[in-house]
Amino acid sequence: MTAATIKRDELNKRLAGGGVTLIDVLPGEYFEEKHIAGARNACVYEVTFLDQVRAITTDLSREIVVYGSSSRSRASAVAAEKLVNAGYRAVSDYAGGLEEWEAEGLPVEAQPDKQVPVPAMADGTYTADAGKSSVGWTGRNINGRHYGTISISSGTLSVRGGNVIAGQVVVDMATIRNLDLADDNWNRLLIRHLKSDDFFDVAHHPFATFELQSASPIPDATPGTSNYHVSGIVTIKGTGNRIEFPALMAPHADGGVTAQATIDIDRTRWGVVYGSGKLFEKLGMHLVNDIITLELQLVFG
Repeated sequence: MTAATIKRDELNKRLAGGGVTLIDVLPGEYFEEKHIAGARNACVYEVTFLDQVRAITTDLSREIVVYGSSSRSRASAVAAEKLVNAGYRAVSDYAGGLEEWEAEGLPVEAQPDKQVPVPAMADGTYTADAGKSSVGWTGRNINGRHYGTISISSGTLSVRGGNVIAGQVVVDMATIRNLDLADDNWNRLLIRHLKSDDFFDVAHHPFATFELQSASPIPDATPGTSNYHVSGIVTIKGTGNRIEFPALMAPHADGGVTAQATIDIDRTRWGVVYGSGKLFEKLGMHLVNDIITLELQLVFG
């Protein structure tokens, strides 16, 4: 059984006639900001969605219409499917949502003082929060992988006209940690190896850096996806090379900015050559993949 669909004018008639339970399936703060007049609220994004609906009605034969923000969102379709699967037998999906309804001048209930703020990147220079930021790393060989984190030492991000124009991050290589080896002895041995001149030669090169050269907005990027194409210079062991990668950079409610990216780099470009099959033969168990994956979580305030 699948849910029915309902058009705007038909919904308006049914609401006028009574006997229909109308449910706004958006989060509570958006419902409080504005909703179709007479609607109730049950957020489809929450695991308790069906419990919320049951608090509204337990009558499985009750006529229910669900709606979301607009026809661009699948929220109401997902909600309708969940209700049908839960045994509700008279469910309809109003796909046009609040946007279509309001565009026709049909009745809504709004609370201007409950308007949900839309964060924006304010112009200025932001400073990285070292306690909240980190660089995750993953190295691999044919038998598996090792992974861990490295702390940042400092960083800045500059914004002008709502766009990122400059930035720098300094990584403290002495803080490299492994998170997958439970045995302390093996863990210490791996960290010793990574800090040695076989890999990052931390004694002589205690810091790695990234200097942002450009950050171009990606057209039509949707929330939760990369919205900038970034390029810059990564310096490791005193060697600088240009890299390019997509990144997600977004403001948050407290006025700061978070930047996220997952980047694959060929370590041999920076002279990190231990176990590379491009440069050595008959490595046996010492063969290490050339590609290292970096996961950036940078919080600026």
